[in-house]
Amino acid sequence: MAKATTKDAASRRAVRKAENHETKQNQILDVAGDLFFRQGYANTSIDEIAAELGVGKPFIYYYFKDKQTIFETLCVESSKLTHKAFSETEEAGASASVRLSRGLTELILRYLRTFAGGALYYKEPSVLAGEAKEIVRQNALLLHADLLKILEDGRETGEFQFEDTKLTALMIGGSIGFMFNWYRPDSKMAPEDLAQFMVTSLMKIVVVPDAPA
Repeated sequence: MAKATTKDAASRRAVRKAENHETKQNQILDVAGDLFFRQGYANTSIDEIAAELGVGKPFIYYYFKDKQTIFETLCVESSKLTHKAFSETEEAGASASVRLSRGLTELILRYLRTFAGGALYYKEPSVLAGEAKEIVRQNALLLHADLLKILEDGRETGEFQFEDTKLTALMIGGSIGFMFNWYRPDSKMAPEDLAQFMVTSLMKIVVVPDAPA
């Protein structure tokens, strides 16, 4: 029994340590992401990130190799979350209209949750390199493929009407991806309200009036 108790205690300590590590990493990512977004990657230093957090540079380097790694982590984590917006809201038997509406809503909400990473991918794509760049690129392709599939399904069922599927998908995706041009994280509008407003407008681009949902 004593051995089991000791083992359980060690396991709990390991969990707490991992959670604390993740919390500290997220604090760095949040502050760095905000600075990168507001003043640009090149104009942001590790010193500034550390000063904003009220810590020394060794604290930053304990969790991240360098500034590039912080930037790439922001972009990769955002892409990992957002690219599953459609696949993780799929429901068997749901119409294309419902699938598109739910997927777009989820995509916008996930983008807003990881806004800095998503915005930086569009604002400063040249900073990404190597494996991180490829991960983000592949996730973007998967997201685009899901959107194309729903649009095609909707056109086949008569729910949607448009001339070019790829251009329509790019127009819809771009309106979300380039939100960084006008959206700010301190917006007074709740994310859910903004998502609803945007999705209502975006659906009008493709939905045939009075088409069966």
